[in-house]
Amino acid sequence: MATSDTRVTPANQQPPVDVQDFGDAAIDEIGPAAQAVCDAIGDLMAFWGFQRSHGRIWALLFLMERELHAGELAATLGLSAGQVSMALRDLDHWGTIHRVHVSGSRRTWFRPETNLFRMVSRVFRDRELEQIRMLARALQQARAELQTSGRRDRAVAFRLRRIEGLIAAAELGRSLVERLVAGTLLPRAVLAALDRAIAD
Repeated sequence: MATSDTRVTPANQQPPVDVQDFGDAAIDEIGPAAQAVCDAIGDLMAFWGFQRSHGRIWALLFLMERELHAGELAATLGLSAGQVSMALRDLDHWGTIHRVHVSGSRRTWFRPETNLFRMVSRVFRDRELEQIRMLARALQQARAELQTSGRRDRAVAFRLRRIEGLIAAAELGRSLVERLVAGTLLPRAVLAALDRAIAD
Protein backbone atom coordinates (compact mmCIF):
# COMPACT_ATOMS: atom_id res chain seq x y z
CA MET A 1 0.00 0.00 0.00
CA ALA A 2 1.30 3.45 -0.85
CA THR A 3 1.77 6.00 1.88
CA SER A 4 2.50 9.68 1.35
CA ASP A 5 5.62 11.17 2.90
CA THR A 6 3.74 14.39 3.67
CA ARG A 7 2.77 14.62 7.32
CA VAL A 8 -0.71 16.05 6.81
CA THR A 9 -3.04 14.62 4.17
CA PRO A 10 -5.71 17.08 2.97
CA ALA A 11 -9.27 16.01 3.69
CA ASN A 12 -10.07 15.98 0.00
CA GLN A 13 -7.08 13.79 -0.90
CA GLN A 14 -8.06 10.21 -1.58
CA PRO A 15 -5.84 7.56 0.04
CA PRO A 16 -3.22 6.14 -2.33
CA VAL A 17 -4.17 2.95 -4.14
CA ASP A 18 -2.15 -0.21 -4.57
CA VAL A 19 0.23 0.01 -7.50
CA GLN A 20 2.30 -2.55 -9.35
CA ASP A 21 5.69 -1.70 -10.77
CA PHE A 22 5.91 -2.76 -14.41
CA GLY A 23 9.20 -0.98 -14.96
CA ASP A 24 9.51 1.97 -17.30
CA ALA A 25 6.80 0.93 -19.74
CA ALA A 26 4.29 3.40 -21.12
CA ILE A 27 0.83 3.35 -19.56
CA ASP A 28 -1.52 1.30 -21.72
CA GLU A 29 -4.58 2.88 -23.29
CA ILE A 30 -4.21 6.42 -22.00
CA GLY A 31 -6.35 7.39 -24.97
CA PRO A 32 -6.48 10.42 -27.27
CA ALA A 33 -8.73 12.44 -24.94
CA ALA A 34 -6.23 12.23 -22.06
CA GLN A 35 -3.36 12.97 -24.43
CA ALA A 36 -5.21 16.06 -25.65
CA VAL A 37 -5.73 17.27 -22.07
CA CYS A 38 -2.04 16.77 -21.25
CA ASP A 39 -0.99 18.65 -24.37
CA ALA A 40 -3.46 21.49 -23.78
CA ILE A 41 -2.32 22.04 -20.19
CA GLY A 42 1.28 21.80 -21.33
CA ASP A 43 0.63 24.52 -23.91
CA LEU A 44 -1.01 26.71 -21.27
CA MET A 45 1.94 26.31 -18.93
CA ALA A 46 4.34 27.18 -21.75
CA PHE A 47 2.29 30.32 -22.48
CA TRP A 48 2.72 31.35 -18.84
CA GLY A 49 6.48 30.90 -19.03
CA PHE A 50 6.83 27.41 -17.58
CA GLN A 51 8.17 24.36 -19.39
CA ARG A 52 5.57 22.50 -21.44
CA SER A 53 6.61 19.31 -19.65
CA HIS A 54 5.50 20.83 -16.32
CA GLY A 55 1.90 20.97 -17.47
CA ARG A 56 1.91 17.64 -19.28
CA ILE A 57 3.32 15.76 -16.29
CA TRP A 58 0.92 17.34 -13.80
CA ALA A 59 -2.03 16.67 -16.12
CA LEU A 60 -1.13 13.01 -16.59
CA LEU A 61 -0.82 12.52 -12.83
CA PHE A 62 -4.16 14.30 -12.37
CA LEU A 63 -5.93 12.02 -14.85
CA MET A 64 -4.59 8.75 -13.43
CA GLU A 65 -6.26 6.78 -10.64
CA ARG A 66 -2.94 5.80 -9.12
CA GLU A 67 0.48 7.21 -8.46
CA LEU A 68 3.10 7.12 -11.22
CA HIS A 69 6.90 7.00 -11.16
CA ALA A 70 9.34 8.90 -13.36
CA GLY A 71 9.88 6.03 -15.78
CA GLU A 72 6.17 5.75 -16.55
CA LEU A 73 5.88 9.50 -17.02
CA ALA A 74 8.81 9.57 -19.43
CA ALA A 75 7.62 6.59 -21.49
CA THR A 76 4.00 7.70 -21.68
CA LEU A 77 4.69 11.35 -22.55
CA GLY A 78 7.69 10.69 -24.79
CA LEU A 79 10.05 12.71 -22.60
CA SER A 80 13.66 12.00 -21.72
CA ALA A 81 14.65 10.91 -18.23
CA GLY A 82 16.43 14.26 -17.81
CA GLN A 83 13.36 16.26 -18.82
CA VAL A 84 11.17 14.34 -16.39
CA SER A 85 13.69 14.62 -13.57
CA MET A 86 14.00 18.40 -13.91
CA ALA A 87 10.26 18.89 -14.26
CA LEU A 88 9.49 16.73 -11.24
CA ARG A 89 12.03 18.67 -9.20
CA ASP A 90 10.34 21.96 -10.10
CA LEU A 91 6.81 20.67 -9.56
CA ASP A 92 7.78 19.18 -6.21
CA HIS A 93 9.41 22.46 -5.15
CA TRP A 94 6.24 24.36 -6.02
CA GLY A 95 4.03 21.88 -4.19
CA THR A 96 2.04 20.97 -7.30
CA ILE A 97 2.91 17.28 -6.92
CA HIS A 98 3.66 15.11 -3.90
CA ARG A 99 6.18 12.33 -3.45
CA VAL A 100 4.76 8.99 -2.39
CA HIS A 101 6.52 5.92 -1.02
CA VAL A 102 5.11 2.57 -2.12
CA SER A 103 5.70 -0.42 0.10
CA GLY A 104 8.06 -2.89 -1.55
CA SER A 105 9.27 -0.45 -4.22
CA ARG A 106 12.53 1.46 -4.27
CA ARG A 107 11.14 4.01 -6.69
CA THR A 108 9.66 7.36 -5.80
CA TRP A 109 6.08 7.70 -6.96
CA PHE A 110 4.11 10.91 -7.47
CA ARG A 111 0.55 12.14 -7.11
CA PRO A 112 -0.84 15.56 -8.08
CA GLU A 113 -1.91 18.39 -5.82
CA THR A 114 -5.57 19.01 -6.64
CA ASN A 115 -6.22 22.15 -4.59
CA LEU A 116 -6.11 25.10 -6.98
CA PHE A 117 -5.42 27.78 -4.38
CA ARG A 118 -2.54 25.82 -2.84
CA MET A 119 -0.96 25.40 -6.25
CA VAL A 120 -1.36 29.00 -7.37
CA SER A 121 -0.30 30.58 -4.08
CA ARG A 122 2.78 28.37 -3.72
CA VAL A 123 3.94 29.10 -7.28
CA PHE A 124 3.33 32.82 -6.84
CA ARG A 125 5.27 32.78 -3.56
CA ASP A 126 8.26 30.89 -4.92
CA ARG A 127 8.40 32.30 -8.45
CA GLU A 128 6.54 35.55 -9.12
CA LEU A 129 7.19 37.08 -5.70
CA GLU A 130 10.90 36.34 -5.93
CA GLN A 131 11.06 37.89 -9.41
CA ILE A 132 9.38 41.05 -8.13
CA ARG A 133 11.84 41.24 -5.24
CA MET A 134 14.77 40.82 -7.64
CA LEU A 135 13.38 43.63 -9.79
CA ALA A 136 12.98 45.88 -6.78
CA ARG A 137 16.59 45.27 -5.70
CA ALA A 138 17.87 46.05 -9.21
CA LEU A 139 15.83 49.25 -9.38
CA GLN A 140 17.00 50.40 -5.98
CA GLN A 141 20.61 49.74 -6.94
CA ALA A 142 20.17 51.72 -10.16
CA ARG A 143 18.63 54.60 -8.22
CA ALA A 144 21.49 54.59 -5.73
CA GLU A 145 24.06 54.63 -8.53
CA LEU A 146 22.41 57.62 -10.18
CA GLN A 147 22.09 59.45 -6.89
CA THR A 148 25.78 58.98 -6.07
CA SER A 149 27.10 59.55 -9.58
CA GLY A 150 27.69 63.23 -8.96
CA ARG A 151 25.68 64.16 -12.06
CA ARG A 152 22.83 66.60 -11.66
CA ASP A 153 21.80 67.18 -15.26
CA ARG A 154 18.31 66.97 -16.72
CA ALA A 155 18.72 63.45 -18.13
CA VAL A 156 19.70 62.02 -14.75
CA ALA A 157 16.79 63.76 -13.03
CA PHE A 158 14.42 62.36 -15.67
CA ARG A 159 15.72 58.80 -15.23
CA LEU A 160 15.49 59.07 -11.46
CA ARG A 161 11.82 60.04 -11.71
CA ARG A 162 11.13 57.12 -14.03
CA ILE A 163 12.98 54.69 -11.77
CA GLU A 164 11.05 55.96 -8.75
CA GLY A 165 7.86 55.17 -10.64
CA LEU A 166 9.07 51.65 -11.37
CA ILE A 167 10.02 51.15 -7.73
CA ALA A 168 6.53 52.22 -6.65
CA ALA A 169 4.97 49.82 -9.18
CA ALA A 170 7.19 46.96 -7.99
CA GLU A 171 6.21 47.68 -4.39
CA LEU A 172 2.54 47.58 -5.35
CA GLY A 173 3.06 44.29 -7.19
CA ARG A 174 4.90 42.81 -4.22
CA SER A 175 2.11 43.86 -1.87
CA LEU A 176 -0.59 42.36 -4.10
CA VAL A 177 1.21 39.04 -4.51
CA GLU A 178 1.91 38.81 -0.77
CA ARG A 179 -1.77 39.43 -0.06
CA LEU A 180 -2.75 36.82 -2.64
CA VAL A 181 -0.46 34.24 -1.05
CA ALA A 182 -1.73 35.12 2.43
CA GLY A 183 -5.33 34.77 1.28
CA THR A 184 -6.31 38.37 2.06
CA LEU A 185 -6.53 39.76 -1.49
CA LEU A 186 -9.56 37.98 -2.88
CA PRO A 187 -13.12 38.02 -1.51
CA ARG A 188 -13.98 35.15 0.81
CA ALA A 189 -16.43 33.65 -1.67
CA VAL A 190 -13.69 33.47 -4.32
CA LEU A 191 -11.22 31.97 -1.86
CA ALA A 192 -13.79 29.39 -0.79
CA ALA A 193 -14.30 28.39 -4.42
CA LEU A 194 -10.57 28.13 -5.06
CA ASP A 195 -9.64 26.45 -1.79
CA ARG A 196 -10.99 23.03 -2.66
CA ALA A 197 -10.02 20.13 -4.83
CA ILE A 198 -10.39 20.63 -8.58
CA ALA A 199 -12.24 17.32 -8.62
CA ASP A 200 -13.28 14.86 -5.95
